[in-house]
Amino acid sequence: MRLRPALALAALLATSACALAPRELNLAPVWFHRLDDNGSMLEWDAVWPLLHYERTPAGGDDLRVRPFWRRVTEPGVEDAVEHQFLWPFGRVRSYPDETAARLWPLWSWRSRPNEEGTRDVDWYALFPLFWGGDSADDREDYFAFLPFFADIPDFLTYDRFRTFLFPLWVGLDKGGHSHDLFFWPLVGASHCADTEHRWCRVLPFFGVDVAPGRHDRRSILWPFFTWSTENEDAAGGPVKSFLFWPFFGWRTGPEVSGWTALWPFFSHVEKANQFGSTTILWPFFKSAWNRSDDDLKQWWLWPLVGRVEATNQRAWTFAWPIIWWRQYDDLDGFVDQQWIVPFFWRIVQQAKTGERESYVKLWPFFHRSQKRNPNGAHTGGEWSVLSIWPWRDGNATGFEEAWGWLFELARGVRRAIDDRGVDVAGRLFTARTRASGTTASVPFLGSYEEDRAGARTLRLFQFLPIPLGGGDDARAEPPR
Repeated sequence: MRLRPALALAALLATSACALAPRELNLAPVWFHRLDDNGSMLEWDAVWPLLHYERTPAGGDDLRVRPFWRRVTEPGVEDAVEHQFLWPFGRVRSYPDETAARLWPLWSWRSRPNEEGTRDVDWYALFPLFWGGDSADDREDYFAFLPFFADIPDFLTYDRFRTFLFPLWVGLDKGGHSHDLFFWPLVGASHCADTEHRWCRVLPFFGVDVAPGRHDRRSILWPFFTWSTENEDAAGGPVKSFLFWPFFGWRTGPEVSGWTALWPFFSHVEKANQFGSTTILWPFFKSAWNRSDDDLKQWWLWPLVGRVEATNQRAWTFAWPIIWWRQYDDLDGFVDQQWIVPFFWRIVQQAKTGERESYVKLWPFFHRSQKRNPNGAHTGGEWSVLSIWPWRDGNATGFEEAWGWLFELARGVRRAIDDRGVDVAGRLFTARTRASGTTASVPFLGSYEEDRAGARTLRLFQFLPIPLGGGDDARAEPPR
């Protein structure tokens, strides 16, 4: 209940600030506000770090009661409203047609239109015990109370996953094949739509998986004795294999040959003019190539050095997993990465449309991100000292906003091409430059203002104005 008077006071100060206070008033940690040149609120803090508000670059609102709650509105294309609670545990995000909510691990709920445009709901409670979902067109209706009962679609790569008193019974459906397993994964049998397909096993005694015209796989005393015939319907002919695990095994076919000894330490497999792989004293040395997989060439001498080269990627590793150098092409453009785990990261993404985004981190001391448009102009990004969160982008969204005040000594943000700001240790010094001018301040002692035309004013003790001149010539518009 004590929070209500504080919020009421903050709202009163915010609405009256344009009439009673200068453009920037810094009484941190009690109160801080910053106005734009029209007198509208850009930012305010009350009882720092508890209460904070700022206007988003898109014109929405970002209100925080740190670290307990945050509300962000996103007007425009998405028209979304998001609430965050004790981030990253709680989140509610609403669109006009979709809502998602979570309080991990207690609850998760999502409602959205499916591919047919009808309502689809998925939820879980006390992760991973309770799961459920349904759709308005009855295409999806499922419930699970693990390990006692489950009937879930599209789960763990299967079209349908069912269980009763797991692992006593498990039912799996995939690609028209249906399997029943008892005392999973030891005993199983099939009842497939393809009646000629036979699959059954009682491990470790025997196993049979036969699809006439496609494959024939068998085992006795699994995993010690296994043999199979694969690719019976392939143009290159069938491939036969045998394994006496872990001592030796082989693979033969019209185009394929291979062998293994003391698995997994020694092995070789090759298909003429398509792929090949050799392993010696796994995991210390491996060499592989695959012409059908973007002309892939790979080798490593673990853990000292490794190399990957293909049509769309190039990579080196040294002292695995410490040092990584990687370049690759994806659907959106080109990515260049360097990692010295966990101390140094550098990631550059060059979009096909010309935009460029870069991220550099010297953990845990510093990080910097930059976004540039096709003309090279700096349009967004941020930096901070210190920087302890070991993730970026979506995995970092909300963390700094809720917890950054605990560890950040200084932080800078570029919200737009003509909007950049910096804050030091909870507003001990703060400055922001926009197209409409610049404001800067230190608590109680003074503030500085410079308007669009260049007129400069120093305010002693936040209120006493001292004109510093300027303002004869209008400022040029920033580049677009």
